[in-house]
Amino acid sequence: MAQDYYQILGVERSADTEEIRNAYRKLARKYHPDVNPGDKQAEEKFKEISAAYDVLSDPEKRKRYDEFGEAGLAPGFDPEKAREYQKWRQQSERTGGSYRFNFGNFGDFEDLFGFGNVDEILRRGRGRSRASTRGQDTEATMDIDFLDAVKGFQTTLTIQRPSLCNDCGGTGVKRGAMCRTCGGSGQVVRPETVRVNIPPGAETGKRIRVPGKGGAGTPPGDLYIIPRVRSHPLFTRSGRDLTMDVPITVGEALKGATIEVPTPTGRVKVKVPPGSHSGQLLRIRDRGVQAHGRDPAGDLYLRLMIRAPKAAVPRELADRIDAAYSEDVRKDLRL
Repeated sequence: MAQDYYQILGVERSADTEEIRNAYRKLARKYHPDVNPGDKQAEEKFKEISAAYDVLSDPEKRKRYDEFGEAGLAPGFDPEKAREYQKWRQQSERTGGSYRFNFGNFGDFEDLFGFGNVDEILRRGRGRSRASTRGQDTEATMDIDFLDAVKGFQTTLTIQRPSLCNDCGGTGVKRGAMCRTCGGSGQVVRPETVRVNIPPGAETGKRIRVPGKGGAGTPPGDLYIIPRVRSHPLFTRSGRDLTMDVPITVGEALKGATIEVPTPTGRVKVKVPPGSHSGQLLRIRDRGVQAHGRDPAGDLYLRLMIRAPKAAVPRELADRIDAAYSEDVRKDLRL
């Protein structure tokens, strides 16, 4: 069933960017897997929340979603063609079906918008043989969870893939006449399930090649997966390194402490040195993006953030702490 992204985040369709961001952060903290270890239901809820935020936080995606629903987010979806099709349907209903819609080389509406690089396929024209030329490369987008992109994974993707027509061998002609199966195009579009390896370190917009799974031809073209990596409530990424803000108490900063923190590959214990200050970075080796091929593993950096207690602290104690400073903490604030 189609999902209502606004309902998932609990916001009105008129919600502004700030309202959507605040709703996402609140829900992400509640359902994050680190907060609910082993809870599959919470994990699925977190994925729904992340997917909804990925769409509604992007002005272009949100516009297409508002107009066409989830169909508008599909790989290769062409808004102009969709509006043309909707207009055709309205005219056809008013006139009893007398208006015709030109699908070009495609069998129906689903074929036309079911896969990427539609414009390129439309430009090829009809009745040409592609049996002796390399197939066109195609593209498909894929939404990926932040931690999946960090660790890498295997998945399957169902695509609408152009392939040579078996009845005419890709020539568009059968027994001296136009092949009815492919309408003279030499190609038909069939669903195909493709196994895809997403390597550790996948980045938004950085294409991943799947050889031989593009358009039909000799040889066939390649399929390129375009990842869209969702944001994460705890981690940010720079190259193969990750950074996370870690709150510590005043006492832990003064005395030092051993604290436990989550990482993409499990929780670890870290020593906070005595006299630590806010903004100080602690490095955990090889806990960032995992190693792949010649690319080494990245590191995880913990940015210490000292939090004062909410309860009132005796003035005498605060004065004693202030007296321990050997220099003006704002001495470098000069223009």
